Amino acid sequence: MEIVDPRGLVAGESSGLAPRIGSAPGDLELGFLVNEQSRNMGPDFYGYTLAIEEALRQRLEGVGVVRVCKPLLSRPAELEQLEELRHVQGVINGLAK
Repeated sequence: MEIVDPRGLVAGESSGLAPRIGSAPGDLELGFLVNEQSRNMGPDFYGYTLAIEEALRQRLEGVGVVRVCKPLLSRPAELEQLEELRHVQGVINGLAK
């Protein structure tokens, strides 16, 4: 079987993983960009973010969380939502499927 990409020949890109935050001086604030706010079927990423936040709070002193939920899964985050995340040190984006 040959898989044909409609874009033609596409060169592979690899930017690597994001650097680890390590130990931040002072308080650390992380963001969660949730692709779907409600659990329709299957896993619930919003619920996962609550569990991740709890685990972070147990391991790291002074960690803060900003949670932003996109209104529609199929659309990019709105500018206002991205502005809410602009000041955080890292953002976790996900969809639990």
